[in-house]
Amino acid sequence: MEPEVRIIDKYFQEVLHCFTMTNIRLKGNKEIDLLAVNPENGEKFHVEARIATSRSMALREKDTNTSNGRPRRRDLLYFSKEKFNHPTVIEKIHELFGNSNYHKVLIVWNTKDNFGYLPKIAKEEFGIEIWGMRHTLREFIKKKVSVGSRDDILRTMELISSILQEEREFLKRLGTL
Repeated sequence: MEPEVRIIDKYFQEVLHCFTMTNIRLKGNKEIDLLAVNPENGEKFHVEARIATSRSMALREKDTNTSNGRPRRRDLLYFSKEKFNHPTVIEKIHELFGNSNYHKVLIVWNTKDNFGYLPKIAKEEFGIEIWGMRHTLREFIKKKVSVGSRDDILRTMELISSILQEEREFLKRLGTL
């Protein structure tokens, strides 16, 4: 499992209080990154992650092609057709979620427009919610889920939180915060 999917998985478990399934293998070499259900309110999520910190790989409304003429797989239509609405994916989700409503969530590092109009277009035209990984990480760190955990992800979030707290305290002492 990719590190970002492990972090997202823990975020859904610890912050949103969901039961999760990750890396669900499907026929035709398809895969669902994460499915989640919140038992408290019944909310269901189909989550895909495309985390690339390079600005050139940011999510786009319409994609460009490689020099070989193949699409780069970083636009809304690609995610809609191949990750959320592919018949094999829909079949598996119906098997697990039945006919109930669920959120389609794409978590990215950045969008070509810095989360300007693209999330609105994604929601209106494709029914996909765009979440930023940075926001997800900040929420996770703010939550301070545990102290001294032996879980790799929880411990990493705890350490990052400690670093950020120390930096804030230092800036306060300097009078810059």
